[in-house]
Amino acid sequence: MRIVVIDSQSLTGHMICHYLMEQTRHELYSTCSASGRGRSPNRLFLDPLDSLMVDKLLQSLRPDVVVNCSGIVYDEARQHEVDAYRVNGLLPHQLAELASGIGFKLIHLSTDSVFDGERGSYEERHVPNGSSVYGKTKALGEVIRPPALTVRASLLGPAAEGREEGLLNWFLHRKGTARGFVNVQWNGITTLELAKFIAYAIDNAAGLGGVVHLTASHTISKHELLLLLQEAFDQREISIEPDDSVVLKRTLASTRADVRYPARSHMDMIAELRGWMVNYTMQGR
Repeated sequence: MRIVVIDSQSLTGHMICHYLMEQTRHELYSTCSASGRGRSPNRLFLDPLDSLMVDKLLQSLRPDVVVNCSGIVYDEARQHEVDAYRVNGLLPHQLAELASGIGFKLIHLSTDSVFDGERGSYEERHVPNGSSVYGKTKALGEVIRPPALTVRASLLGPAAEGREEGLLNWFLHRKGTARGFVNVQWNGITTLELAKFIAYAIDNAAGLGGVVHLTASHTISKHELLLLLQEAFDQREISIEPDDSVVLKRTLASTRADVRYPARSHMDMIAELRGWMVNYTMQGR
């Protein structure tokens, strides 16, 4: 099966690429910015702002599956609002049109940030109401009708080589003290767990569509999450101080009975991620 992962340098894209490369039955292509060119003949340059380039690339590759990991996130989205609307909001719908014409399965990655975090336990049926530029543009880009599959999740994982992004990267380089928010609820997953779900979705592509929420088996606070990370990664040079100043309930609830993918505990997912990162470093990948 020919698979294209768009943006192999993103927090999600590089993990999905590494995981799928281990599935030798697939013919994997990925896209990157100019700085990532030349590392693999199957890693291709793509400017997600260039709709003609997107069209030409996918028309030439004619893939079976496209996994869209591109995105302009958080502060960058606020600082480059027009680009955020184009990449987060419009590109996914261009991909959906190409999917219809070429005949590939589109798997699009979204985020819990499409919700405002006031009520918590957001289900797939709930209407996005996030107010940030990132949240609004990602909501605009969701392809909610089958056969496309849009995956919402909050994610934790290592940054790609040369990148500095995400909570885990911040925590592993932190010294001194860190605030752990006791009133910020979280039931997200690791990027490794997301990659495993993507492999599951590819194997079950014909039967999965619409919006699906991926969550852990239970909810914890961000304070508890930092404590789990401290234990798993043996970060003894940091003191985690509880902080109750922020209240946020941006948890997701999975209600799709047709998605037979088991939810796992944070402890298990983080331990597995730690093992993967050690193995990845030892192999020099």
